[in-house]
Amino acid sequence: MSVARITLAGVQIEGNLLAADITAELLTGNIKGQAPEDFGFTKTDKLADEIAIAWGDAKAYWAAFQRQLDRLDADDTATSVTCELWVVPLLRSLGYNPVYTAKAEVVEGQTYAISHRAELGENKPPIHIIGCRIKVDHRPPSGTPRLSAHALVQEYLNKTEHLWAIATNGFRWRLLRDSSLMTRLTYVEFDLEQILNGENFAEFGLFYRLFHRSRLPEGMDDADKCLLEFYHQEALQQGGRVRDRLRDGVEKALIQLGTGFLQHPSNENLRQKLAAGTELTDIGYYRQLLRLIYRLLFLMVAESRNLLIGEDVEKARIYREYYSIERLRELAERPHWRREGFQDLWQGLRVTFLLFDENWRGKYLGLSPSNGDLFGSYTLPALYQFNMKLHRIKLPG
Repeated sequence: MSVARITLAGVQIEGNLLAADITAELLTGNIKGQAPEDFGFTKTDKLADEIAIAWGDAKAYWAAFQRQLDRLDADDTATSVTCELWVVPLLRSLGYNPVYTAKAEVVEGQTYAISHRAELGENKPPIHIIGCRIKVDHRPPSGTPRLSAHALVQEYLNKTEHLWAIATNGFRWRLLRDSSLMTRLTYVEFDLEQILNGENFAEFGLFYRLFHRSRLPEGMDDADKCLLEFYHQEALQQGGRVRDRLRDGVEKALIQLGTGFLQHPSNENLRQKLAAGTELTDIGYYRQLLRLIYRLLFLMVAESRNLLIGEDVEKARIYREYYSIERLRELAERPHWRREGFQDLWQGLRVTFLLFDENWRGKYLGLSPSNGDLFGSYTLPALYQFNMKLHRIKLPG
């Protein structure tokens, strides 16, 4: 049974490290590794009580850390204070016994000054702690070390047998995995500053369930058997299932759209051209239908991730309410639209496509042309044959 995705403040999952739906499964305990004994407690212990205890500890450590942080000079990176008063005590509440690594490790001629291990031993999972005034993904202004905390840990994982690690500046906590075979930036991040200041207990509970010591490998030898790796492999399998469903959906859309265009009363010209097979072949028609579907998929993903328009709230509202695929989907699902037909929806969709073509019509809404043939003005000629009055529709601005 599928589980609805839960949106949580201060939690960010990048790439395919973990499935987005895992947040709900973890919070409800409907996934492997969420029983009290999986965390090293007895069966009679209540995991909710243990999380509440850790939450109380975290708030106490955070208050002491904030008081000391206020006393530091503005140019102090706060590395010692972050580590000693906040990160290490919290790690202990999560089942770790962190050990400081005094000497940088040399791998393939490069040095990796990973600050800590989960416990004593070189084969234990790496934990890299920096000051809260240094960003996790920014290289320090001094130029030392040579990489940001995130990049340093990621490169170290990619070059060693370690599979999972933690990188944190105290505010932001990231789980990283070996991604030498991946092209995208991948991590799971919790913004504990936001979570604690906002009294977001649910988010902290999820943090506990993912960052507890029992989630990571014991060492390098059992890295592929840890719970985090199990969750990661589940995400990959889920992605495969999603791709299979997408393929089936594309196939169904090709049949429905292809048949719909051919059956429409205004498309006699399309039917004649396809029957003649000179100006439009079966393969040519198929390719245009496929490009149409790819346009829709591209916009669906971009809209869901808010990638099309920046921070201009009004422009985003105009696009969402008048041009978005989200709007089209909502209209298509209304019963009265099924009775009246979809001609106007198709014309409106064509206007949306114009916002992304090479003529930069979407600049009034802060939209940029999509390079390549996907949104090119002349890439769907057979599907644009009927109702050529469309070019007289005025766009905003």
